[in-house]
Amino acid sequence: MKPNGKIIAVRMVLFAVCAVCLLSDLSKAETVRGTFKLPVAAHWGKMVLEPGEYAFVVDTTSATRIVTVTSQSTGWTGMILASAVDERRMSSESELTMAGSDGVTYVKTLYLKDAGVALEFSVPKAMTKLAKAASPTVASASGLH
Repeated sequence: MKPNGKIIAVRMVLFAVCAVCLLSDLSKAETVRGTFKLPVAAHWGKMVLEPGEYAFVVDTTSATRIVTVTSQSTGWTGMILASAVDERRMSSESELTMAGSDGVTYVKTLYLKDAGVALEFSVPKAMTKLAKAASPTVASASGLH
């Protein structure tokens, strides 16, 4: 069977509609970028970040809120999946909240003022027992922009 002009025209219109829908969804994507400086080494998911300056990128419209972190000194990049998203938290500034016990620090929350969300991260598995045994101390990383 040979395709006729009507079938080709319908396929072209369907392709154009799909392309417009896809591009309009991509234009709505809100990407939040920022930088922060860690004063101490910190666990974040399965990664251990050394003290230094970092840049991050988050697609806040994605169902899976993944934070991409890049070391500004080495160029090394890693990704962390948020365990929860809190849209009710209000703060005047963006901030990276850390907690720790027994001298080990981990990232607990990344609050994104521009997006109005707080991304919460689970306690690293190696530290779960330590975190339950001691009450965490909370600090804020300096230089979050």
